[in-house]
Amino acid sequence: MTSPCNWYPALPAQRVSATGAVIAVQLRGQDLAVWRGASGTIQAWEDRCPHRGVALSLGRVLGDRLACAYHGWEYAEGSGRCVAIPAMPQQPVPGKVCVKTYAAVERQGMVWVALDGDAAAPADDPPDVAPPRFLRSMAVAAASATVDAALAALEFAPAGPCRWRGHWAGHTLHLWVLDAAADRCLLHVASEAAPSDAAVATLFNALRLLRARIEHPRS
Repeated sequence: MTSPCNWYPALPAQRVSATGAVIAVQLRGQDLAVWRGASGTIQAWEDRCPHRGVALSLGRVLGDRLACAYHGWEYAEGSGRCVAIPAMPQQPVPGKVCVKTYAAVERQGMVWVALDGDAAAPADDPPDVAPPRFLRSMAVAAASATVDAALAALEFAPAGPCRWRGHWAGHTLHLWVLDAAADRCLLHVASEAAPSDAAVATLFNALRLLRARIEHPRS
């Protein structure tokens, strides 16, 4: 089920649970760097240093700043503004040097990112509902409309923007569909009950079968 409000489930929040992780994500053809600064607030930035165009996802977190891996230019969380240039410590930083930033929130155990617009963020699950256990993310070679149609045919039901709920291989699953590119999606998969260690391998094989059914619905 695609998002009606320009917010998209970029990745599971637990992947950026620790300060220091910088994760590269592609969302609707846009390359993003997702990270947490010292405040713990999720940041979603264009994955490109304004200086030389190097991917910021290759950089590192320094407290409340993200430092580029190439020349070490440092950008402040929140604003994305350049606040330090190590090669010119005595010179003022040009005020117009700034990384493009995007609105990001944590909901339903996911990091949601808005590429444009000011629509309200997706609602979180009720506090009395146990969050599903994240299992894995997997690439699907299909457009989001194809994924949605295939999941509906497999009797999954819409459970919110970009979210489906249904039964597969004896498990109740939640699937968030990330529209990564025109012909490619990511499925973020979670289970309402944590599978036993013995069941994990079987479930992962079943998820590969689910992907095949989505990519080749008539086979």
